Amino acid sequence: MQAVDARFADPTALLLGSTQQPAVPRPIWRRTKSIPLQERVNFTSQMSMMVGAGVSLSSALKSLTRQCQSPTMREALQDIQDDVLGGSSLSTSLRKHPKLFDPAYIATIAAGEASGRMQQVLTQLAELQRADLRLRRTIRGMLVYPVLLTLVSLAVVTTLVIFVLPRFATIFEQYELTLPLVTRVLMGIADEARSRWWLWVPLLAGGVGGAAAAVASEKGRVLFDTALLRMPGLKRVTQSLIGARACRLLGMLVLSGVPLVEALRLLRLAISNCVFRRLMVDLEDAVSNGRSLSDALEGNEALPPSAVELIATAEKTGRLGEVSQMMGAHYEEEGQTLARQLVSMLEPIVTIVMGGFVALVVLAVMLPVFDIATLSQG
Repeated sequence: MQAVDARFADPTALLLGSTQQPAVPRPIWRRTKSIPLQERVNFTSQMSMMVGAGVSLSSALKSLTRQCQSPTMREALQDIQDDVLGGSSLSTSLRKHPKLFDPAYIATIAAGEASGRMQQVLTQLAELQRADLRLRRTIRGMLVYPVLLTLVSLAVVTTLVIFVLPRFATIFEQYELTLPLVTRVLMGIADEARSRWWLWVPLLAGGVGGAAAAVASEKGRVLFDTALLRMPGLKRVTQSLIGARACRLLGMLVLSGVPLVEALRLLRLAISNCVFRRLMVDLEDAVSNGRSLSDALEGNEALPPSAVELIATAEKTGRLGEVSQMMGAHYEEEGQTLARQLVSMLEPIVTIVMGGFVALVVLAVMLPVFDIATLSQG
């Protein structure tokens, strides 16, 4: 454990992977593009199996380079293999590819190198990435139906208002009817959209782009992340899903031999939610000043209350890493269950709202038609 702590004594050593061989930035034209998470899962899992089977690091990298299907990943693995053959450590080589391997990943590898537990560390990394991949696929799968329903409904309403309703307008004019309010409003919208589309299309695109840019800005991101933790229904889902990843990552880092203060710093870099990032900064400062992790978490609303009690027990028993990983598995399952419940509640609401819009358009057409039928019979 002393060797591991010494390795992280210098803050730059963590990210460089070695205090003696600093990483050289790659030229701009050779900087690596990001790759899907599945590619990193495959790489980490296969490396774990090969290292566990006694295959040397350079041979494992050579084999994985030949097998890799992604050109981006294959180029990166070739560079890593060349660096390792040249005497660099694996963590130092990975540091040259920040879009493929984040700081937490590199720090864990560095801890595995220092402690001689490379195979176990790679196994833990692979499991963490599989959990992230499962979570992403679950959330995307749950959102497919509501999003698809909304898009189809909007397309139907837009088509009816802009293209179908104006054709009925000429018929209504022939009978000189007093049109219902809903018909007049929708016909006005249709006329405006058709005659000045060149104005409204850029405005709509600009509005969507502006909203996206606002959320992506620093202040907008803080407001958005804060809202996720305050809105009814979303609060518990957000707490559970982000807490699951944070607990899994904390457990992996602690079990790999990374000091707790450094593990908290890496959590801050690995989590995107601004509220949780501020929490990690506060926890890092508190633990650096000698407070326990559970004591620093007391009264904080970013994590479920039960998490604080579990962490306090884990600190007393010296099993923070194991308990953190168990908490991660629990909160992942809880978060997915809550997300499914939330989506199942939203689906009928979206259906009713979109159906209401379609019914409104149909009503705007049918009411004058009924009036025409009445006049014809009279």
